[in-house]
Amino acid sequence: MQRTVERMLRTHPEPAFAPADPLTACIYACVECAQACTACADACIAEHDAALGPCIRIALDCADLCQAASRVLSRQLAPDLGVVSMVLQLCATVCDACAYECRRHATTYAHCDVCAAACRRCTDACRGLLATTVTTYRSRGPYEAAEHAGV
Repeated sequence: MQRTVERMLRTHPEPAFAPADPLTACIYACVECAQACTACADACIAEHDAALGPCIRIALDCADLCQAASRVLSRQLAPDLGVVSMVLQLCATVCDACAYECRRHATTYAHCDVCAAACRRCTDACRGLLATTVTTYRSRGPYEAAEHAGV
């Protein structure tokens, strides 16, 4: 899948808003994490263990936010880098929270261990892209520009 992501970014008529390697890695990590979190939540439900309630909730939240992040990052036409930055920060934060919760159950449930590892990879990829992209390429978004123009 990573090759497909990279090929799609290369064939886009607009240049990527970020260096290709960390952007591709981040999109891939977000998609992988969304899948792992969805599967982990499903497995947690199947365990019939009430103590997994918070794990199910954060895993589903993480899956939704990672999926949204992968979609935002896949769009290259005129991105608002402030929004991209916030999406990356939010994704890294929810992945941290999910990894923490899953690690609490990892010794009992192997699916939680797998999910925690995917969340850690996604956190690292988001923070890596944030460091190379948004801080390097950041420009004023439309809201910031209007603010400075007195609008």
